[in-house]
Order: sequence, then structure tokens, then C-alpha cells
Amino acid sequence: MASEIKKQYFTEFSDSDKRYRDLYEESPQLFRTIDRDGKIIDCNKAYASTLGYSKEEVLGASIFDHTADNDLPAIRESFRAWRKNGLVKGREIWMKRKDGTIFPALLNATSIFGTNGLLIGSNTVITDLTEIHNARKKIQEHEVLIENQLEELQKLARSKNEFIAMITHELKTPLVPIKGYLDMILKENFGPLTDLQKDRIKIVKSSADSLLSLVVDLLDAQKLELGQLKLVKEENDIGKITLDIIETIKADADKKGIQVQSSLEDSIICPCDKNRISQVITNILSNSLDFCPTDGGIIKIRLSIENKFAKMLIKDNGIGMAKENLGHLFKRFYQLDTKTTREHGGSGLGLSICRGIIETHGGKIWAESEGLGKGLEIYFTLPLTEVTNPIPKI
Repeated sequence: MASEIKKQYFTEFSDSDKRYRDLYEESPQLFRTIDRDGKIIDCNKAYASTLGYSKEEVLGASIFDHTADNDLPAIRESFRAWRKNGLVKGREIWMKRKDGTIFPALLNATSIFGTNGLLIGSNTVITDLTEIHNARKKIQEHEVLIENQLEELQKLARSKNEFIAMITHELKTPLVPIKGYLDMILKENFGPLTDLQKDRIKIVKSSADSLLSLVVDLLDAQKLELGQLKLVKEENDIGKITLDIIETIKADADKKGIQVQSSLEDSIICPCDKNRISQVITNILSNSLDFCPTDGGIIKIRLSIENKFAKMLIKDNGIGMAKENLGHLFKRFYQLDTKTTREHGGSGLGLSICRGIIETHGGKIWAESEGLGKGLEIYFTLPLTEVTNPIPKI
């Protein structure tokens, strides 16, 4: 049988027999030729040396002698399939060396048929996958390490956020009575004040107001980051909320010579937290008041219904914004580096908080501008029906 397989396999090459024989023998790939019973009748140097045998020791051995014990059931099944249909392609197996060590390999077999057309053996090409296996193992180890590090970073981030939220809350607590007592002192509840004393206390109160505003912004930002912002949703008329806010800023707008124009559809009812939506509208309008030109500024407010959403536009003719910066506008602590921005100060958290509030309601918020000096448009939407579990994206 061995003689017939060799004759059938190598006779095809006739005068080129030696050249192809050398190719078989000297190839860095592992070659073995087996008969129909799985006995090895030939192999090349690479096969013998990789498995730690001499070529004489290999010849006559069974392919199962060179298969790792844990892979024997699978290779036997593969061998039966080969005898039935004459095909083995891309089979990953574990092979066993003479010293008992094992290594991964990829097996492809080309069948050999006798002169009668019956299957009599195969020539098998085996690729040592040790380097690929080791590389894959390192990648998997690195992935596990990265996952563990990511989990630790997430724990640290949560701890950091919880710590900031706690500290911010503790900072807010004493500021409330400080503001309260300053108001009582200014009302002269504890006795008369001179004009100089009133002026100085007003400065202290203004500083306390600014500090409390910053602390409240930080607290809101951390609540959004932790997913702990609580909403008290009720059916509210967005137009009425907006008109009330316009009324509160009217004195400031008139003082600066800024027109506030509104076009609001009637009776647009949304399930929302009235205080939080008021916070959003107030924040956007306050920014517009800050960045509109004095004596000539115009703020336009439009409210309408679009695709089952309430849609609001607040547009001003202020300093505007370069288009490449629009994507940063709602990021935390982002501020334009302009003289006007530095004059008005601020924490850089206001619009980030607006975004968190709107997205927590299930809406969207974005900005548009034609460029510096061409004003800014801020849009936001709110669903007209309740949204289940909206995910805030801060």
C-alpha cells in the first residue's frame, strides 16, 4: 500500500520528481503522507524535527500517536470524515511532541487515489500555530487586564463623582442661611445701617449669590453625571412657563436696551419638571442677554410643535460662535476664550446642565451659528408624551 501511494503521488511529476521531492523534503511546513489506516509512510524534515523525532521513528507511526490526548476524539472523528468524503480543510488540532509537550496546528489534507479511483491515502500539510496561539493568548490577557483596569477606573470615577456631590452639598448647606441672614440685615431687621454698611453688605450678598449659584451648578452637574437628578414631571404649558420667565428678565433687558420678541403657540402641554425646564430657558436667555449688544440687541423666542415634540428656538444677534466650536458648547466647563466671556465669568456648567435636563426628559438640544458676530441660535425639543427611561448623555 505504501509503495502504491508513493508511486501514485510522485509518478505524476515524472522527470520533475526530484525537484518536487526536494520541495516536499525541504519545506518549512510540516508534511506527512499517510495511508488509509492513518499510518505515516512519509514525512519531511520539518515534521520530524518539530515533533522531536528522527525520520525513521516517524515512519510507521500512527497519526494518533502525534495527537494531543485531549484532541484524540476530535481527530478520530475528523479521520472518519476524511475516509468517507476525502476532505480535510482548515482543521485546528493540538499535536504532541516526543517529549509530551503539545502545540496548536492547522491541518489541511490532499487525498491520494489509486489507479482504480479509490482513496488510498493523503498528503497532509500542517502549519505550526504556536506563535499565533501565543500572540492570541497575550492579546486575551491584555484584554482581561484592560477590562480590569477599566472597571477600576469606573469605580474611581464613581467614587470621585460621589465625593464631589457630597462636598458640593455640604458647601451649599451653610450658604443658604448666610444669604438669609444677609437679606435680614439689609432689611434692617437687627437694627439700622449706614449707607456705607449697606453697600458693603450688598457686595457680600452678591458674592454669596455667585458662590451659591456655582455650588448649585456643580451639584446639578454631579447629579446628572451619577444619574441621580430627580424630575417631578407634571403636565405643564411650555408657553406659559416661557412667558413667566420673559416677564422676570424684562427689567434687565430694558435696562440694556435689548428687545425680547416671542412667538409662542398656545396650549403646548408637555409632561415635564416645571422648575428644571424653567432653569433651562432662564439659563439660555441669560446667556443671550450677556452676549447681545447693548442698545440694539434682539432676542427672538419661538415655540411650536414638530413631529410630536415641542420645539423651542432662542435666537439672538450677539457675538455668535465659530461653527467648529458649536460641538463643544454643551460640554462641561467649556467657555469661549473671548473678552466678553471673561467679563461675564460663569462656571461653564450652565449649558451642560441644560443639555442633561433636556436629555433626561427625552428631548434634544443643539446650537447653530453662521459664525462670529452673527448671533447664536439654540434649539431644544421636549416630547409631548411621557418617555420611558431616557438616558442622559453628559
